Amino acid sequence: MTNKNEAGSAVNNILATLKDNPKALYGLVGAIVVVAIVMVMGGTENGELGTAKIVAVAPGQQVLIKNPNVGNTILTATPKLVSAEEEDDMQVLCRQVAAGTSAVVEEEITANYLSFVKVALKDGECQGKTGWVPKVNITAK
Repeated sequence: MTNKNEAGSAVNNILATLKDNPKALYGLVGAIVVVAIVMVMGGTENGELGTAKIVAVAPGQQVLIKNPNVGNTILTATPKLVSAEEEDDMQVLCRQVAAGTSAVVEEEITANYLSFVKVALKDGECQGKTGWVPKVNITAK
């Protein structure tokens, strides 16, 4: 029984401190927020942040198509995101642009805060087609 009483009094002491000292409460909330941010941002095995690297591109530049989220990239007729299940065949030019497909940059644009690159595919299943992919799916050759 004494352990329950000690635990109860410890919790009561902590709550009393937080009520009496607002700086302690702010410090506790700040620490929780920092821990949450660190957990969300995470990192990779080599210590880098888990964000995709976006490269600078210029018209005529040789690039590779590679989805940073694993899987194939969708080549679209206009610069917008589409889902793999979307049935808009007028919008989707090629559903299976495999990782490592080489391409040549034709144009770059930002639409709805997302950067897109117009590319002409040089090999793979969709060779010869020209369309838009998210810039995050472009890597330097």
